[in-house]
Amino acid sequence: MLLLIYSAKVILCSALLYTYYHLALRNNRFHHWNRYYLLLITVVSLITPLVKIPLPAGGQTVPATVVTYTSKMITLRETVVTPAADPSFYLRTGVIVIYVLIAFFLLCRLLVSIHRIRQLVRSSEIQPIPPYHFARHHKVTAPFSFFRYIFWDLHSSLDSPSGKQMLQHELVHVREKHSTDKILMEVITAICWFNPFFHLIKRELTLVHEFIADQKAAGEEVAGYAENILRMTFESNQFSITNNFFHPPIKRRILMLTQFRQPRFSYLRRILVLPLAALIFCSLAFVADKRPSAIRALVPPGTLPGLMAENIPVADTAPASKNKSTVQLLATRPSFPGGEDSMAAYLSRNVRYPKEAARKGTQGMVTIEFLVNEQGQVTNAKIKGNKILGDGLEEEALRVVKAMPRWTPATYKGKKEAVRQALPIRFSVTGDQPVSIVQPAVYTFVEHPPTYVGGEEALTRYLSNSIHYPREAQENNVSGTILVQFVVDSTGHLKDLKTVGTKKGYGLEEEALRVITAMPQWNPGMHRNKKVAVQFNLPIRFTLQY
Repeated sequence: MLLLIYSAKVILCSALLYTYYHLALRNNRFHHWNRYYLLLITVVSLITPLVKIPLPAGGQTVPATVVTYTSKMITLRETVVTPAADPSFYLRTGVIVIYVLIAFFLLCRLLVSIHRIRQLVRSSEIQPIPPYHFARHHKVTAPFSFFRYIFWDLHSSLDSPSGKQMLQHELVHVREKHSTDKILMEVITAICWFNPFFHLIKRELTLVHEFIADQKAAGEEVAGYAENILRMTFESNQFSITNNFFHPPIKRRILMLTQFRQPRFSYLRRILVLPLAALIFCSLAFVADKRPSAIRALVPPGTLPGLMAENIPVADTAPASKNKSTVQLLATRPSFPGGEDSMAAYLSRNVRYPKEAARKGTQGMVTIEFLVNEQGQVTNAKIKGNKILGDGLEEEALRVVKAMPRWTPATYKGKKEAVRQALPIRFSVTGDQPVSIVQPAVYTFVEHPPTYVGGEEALTRYLSNSIHYPREAQENNVSGTILVQFVVDSTGHLKDLKTVGTKKGYGLEEEALRVITAMPQWNPGMHRNKKVAVQFNLPIRFTLQY
């Protein structure tokens, strides 16, 4: 399917660019420009569909970048017995076989032609005349050139005016390296034989070669040169990859020789192709970036620079003054006066459970997002998330956060930085007594990250023994990588499990979540000799083997 889409884009690109050539540039006297244009549009048509430049999806806010621990990839391979192929399988196979056979035949024909020319060189009478080699052979019926060799028949005289013009014509082919263009186009049209526009480009490029050689060989003797072309026969059985003096169509060659007027808007014709090429490139190369920002932000363990001296206490912490899509590694993070224990004591003393919420039994977690600016002041406090508990819980959390004393601001490269923080506060009713609890911080960088009991080998064995490739995914030949994100809390239990990234479907996400949910306890992460909750990512690759 991907090959079919690529081929369609190549045909579309070459069709538009060749159509512009046919309408605006063809049969004009700027032959060198046309030569390079034809070569360039061939290369551009092949390369442009392969270029993918991601653009950010419109209308979406890019969240702050987060650094979290990511395990190495766990691969689950499932051996599947190949079912009986449907008719579409035979059709696809047949098309591929036909394409390969035709391309192979055309490439072999090209190799045979080159081999025949090499044999002709070995059996010819060679006279080296730098920068070319002059070869005579009785099998040559009309002069032609191939790379640095000029082949000459035994009957044409080099001393006659027509002979000198023909020799000068072939010398132009040698100096301009037209044989290189021919070989390149022969290979491209053999591989992309299904694209009719490449064949048109190859034919047109061969004519442009003749226009260039005719123009330089004729000099001031245009009439005599044109008469020489008409007088000599052009029905010569030569190799298609050589440059032949008697190359048809004769009418266009004589027209190019005798046309002295400059076309109107000559430079404009050549320059206008640039916006067309830019439009084609942007249409085919730029694609919407559908990768979720959570995946882009992942950094494997061990790759963090030494600048990171402190932990990132909450998942949403990032410098507010920097670009949101950039990972910033701060020398020191913002901190509450006296540290985390002092902050917990402050909140415990100041948070009051709203009477209305206590009466109704309303409880839940409120997360407050705020900014610790360069002076350490807490500003821009707001409720994070869309779920509103009501009954004054959000207002109480905001009141206490706004009343906080000054923090110690973060530093980056010796300068104080404004940094966003997020503080979760859980309001809970225990028996008859309502309480407010500061939610433990979720770390994303600690001195000792959490580990599966037994190490990565034990984790791999557990997943291999526990995961079952969903039947629906097998039947639909679906494979891919599922990234599961979770928190290993201070007791080693897993919580807040979710998958991130583009959904694969067919039961892959559900199976990955099921198995990780049933995992035994982990060894919790340690920071400053204290067990802490740490965010973790576990990628699981589902692959099918036939």
